[in-house]
Amino acid sequence: MDEVWKNVFLGLNIAGYVFAFLLIPRVILERRHPSATLAWMLGIALLPIFGVPLYYMIGVRRIRRHIRAKIAAVAPIASSLSHRLRPEELPTAIGERCGGVLLAAETPPPTGGNRVTFLRGGNDAYDAVLSLIGSARDHLHAQFFILDVDPVGRRFIQALAARAREGIRVRLLLDALGSWRALRRTVRPLRDAGGQVAAFMPAFPLHRRWSAHLRNHRKLLIADGRKAFTGGMNIGKKYMGPRTSKEQWRDVAAVIEGPALPDLQALFLDDWAFATGETLPVGVLFPPPAWFAAGDPPPCALQIAASGPDRAARPIYEGVFAAFTAARWRLWIETPYFVPDDGISAALRNAALRGVDVRLIVPGTSDLRMVSLAGRSYFDEMMEVGVRIHLYRPTNLHAKVLVVDGDVGVIGSPNVDERSFFLNFELGVFLYDRPQIEALANGFLEDLGSSEEVDPVRFARRPRSLQLLEDTCRIFSPLF
Repeated sequence: MDEVWKNVFLGLNIAGYVFAFLLIPRVILERRHPSATLAWMLGIALLPIFGVPLYYMIGVRRIRRHIRAKIAAVAPIASSLSHRLRPEELPTAIGERCGGVLLAAETPPPTGGNRVTFLRGGNDAYDAVLSLIGSARDHLHAQFFILDVDPVGRRFIQALAARAREGIRVRLLLDALGSWRALRRTVRPLRDAGGQVAAFMPAFPLHRRWSAHLRNHRKLLIADGRKAFTGGMNIGKKYMGPRTSKEQWRDVAAVIEGPALPDLQALFLDDWAFATGETLPVGVLFPPPAWFAAGDPPPCALQIAASGPDRAARPIYEGVFAAFTAARWRLWIETPYFVPDDGISAALRNAALRGVDVRLIVPGTSDLRMVSLAGRSYFDEMMEVGVRIHLYRPTNLHAKVLVVDGDVGVIGSPNVDERSFFLNFELGVFLYDRPQIEALANGFLEDLGSSEEVDPVRFARRPRSLQLLEDTCRIFSPLF
């Protein structure tokens, strides 16, 4: 029997080295950071039995879409063509630069005449979600990374199921890993009511389209293609609820109405087509111009940017980088997970050296300890050049907000980390008008008042063992 096991082990080793020989050229051609490429090559070559399957589980950074909705090509239909803007028509200089970069990176052009309402409280967000569901006259499209199995998650499903029973066409797309528990039972009432539910990229290799780590992190709810809820909030009592509680995280979302809606609708339909193979008809899914909202709050120019491992360019990363490098006097960042790559890190340090007021708010106590430790490994080099770092204390911070001068504001699903920029499917909203940018800035200042600034001298005295742990987590941060 021992001889049999030896032969099996030998056979696996030989097969592993054959696969390693074939796989290493692919790793080289992916053009990662040289240190990451070298690490994968060594792991695959020296321990192919473990390295080869590990690469396919967490090392693949690109996928090909087997089915792509043709809707992306027709998003700027007649209802929004008149509202399309060229980058040079945007109201600010940095906005023009950022919008041009996004357009070159294959995002739709900016649109003017939108209405944006920010939601900074979990109770406001909860009411907005239920109101949006109740307002639908034809269809509801929803996609979220996490649907928690809790009272808020169940109430969300009940609300969708009630509309499905009334004849509203309901489509719900959930990330297969982030919402795996909800996909088992919680969504059943919606299916029973006639709604459609799909899982995005199952995490287990028995499925045809699977990935253990390329996740759909987008948050989006659209009613009739005329009004949308988006931002950083998932569905669950940690994020929103009928009453504010101490356990509820600090987060921000927005309700958007206007000519940008076809771009959001096209994004959902593209993801839905990939997950289900169903390409939906175009005509009934976009509203006529008369549906677009007008009036207060003031109209806003904005640009919808989506990024993910299925796209050749990295629009959100490129847009953020362009804004950071153009900042003249203010660069404010609020993010729950801060693990920048070399480019973003250099842009922040360079801005601080140019005299820009660079401030960062991160959680005082994070829900992801390893990510928090990896982020803190950057604090010394940031504070050394003048970046001011603040720890939000009242609860966990989950808000994702960027403010650059009075020219560009960003909200959405991406964090300022390598996972959001290079691995996840993300959705960002770039705002170009001052009233909306100042509203984001005022929210930032409100959270700043509940934060404690990190003392560079005291922080530098932390134990060497803690510094070693932070640097170790930093090495593995792309896998989190």
